[in-house]
Amino acid sequence: MLGAEPEIIDTYVNSGQVKIIFWHVLDHATASLNSHAAADCIGQQSVDAYWLIHDQFFADQNELWDADRDYFVNAAATVGVDQATFEQCYDSGVGQANVTRLDAIRRQQGILTRPTFDINGTLLFGAQRFAVFAEAIEAALGQ
Repeated sequence: MLGAEPEIIDTYVNSGQVKIIFWHVLDHATASLNSHAAADCIGQQSVDAYWLIHDQFFADQNELWDADRDYFVNAAATVGVDQATFEQCYDSGVGQANVTRLDAIRRQQGILTRPTFDINGTLLFGAQRFAVFAEAIEAALGQ
């Protein structure tokens, strides 16, 4: 997605034809659960902060294997969300419950790994070129 994402945004999202929705897929055990839960708790405070942390976690994904609570608290602080609110969400298990529920829905739909893209029921597995996305999007739009 990262390679094709700017062109998808320029061509379809900015024109209002397509909306990109990120769904959590917990495919790396505890590392996935904790990082996605942290992102969820951040996103509950700010959509902009969510995307900042999403990009940061993606860029630094090797650090997530050994990340502990303090790592995620510090990460939340770097994107400017309220630390006490973040900690309450993370420590209470609210974020973990949210991402586990979303992951279960995706698994029922046959989505078990990343990256997987669901374009109105058409599943694309793995990284794809823009042309592949465009074909699926145009078909979904009836064009």
